[in-house]
Amino acid sequence: MDQAIIKVSSKRQITIPTTIYKKLGIQPGQKLLLEVHGDKLVIWPKTKSFTELLAGSLNGIYGQTKEEIDVYVGKERETWEKTPS
Repeated sequence: MDQAIIKVSSKRQITIPTTIYKKLGIQPGQKLLLEVHGDKLVIWPKTKSFTELLAGSLNGIYGQTKEEIDVYVGKERETWEKTPS
């Protein structure tokens, strides 16, 4: 985990250290997201698209292999065919 001690200016501004700035690929003028988690601030680069943000977030949820996923989808499709009693 990268950490740095930073100082808040009299105008409530902070400076992101160069190593972290470069590692995250932050560009001048780019917007960042800031969240408060309890007594912590979490800052990260704003995602350009929701596709980029969500990519890979469901890995493994329906199965680990293509075959497992096919079985899962097959079972779901079977429920579509049934009429409620």
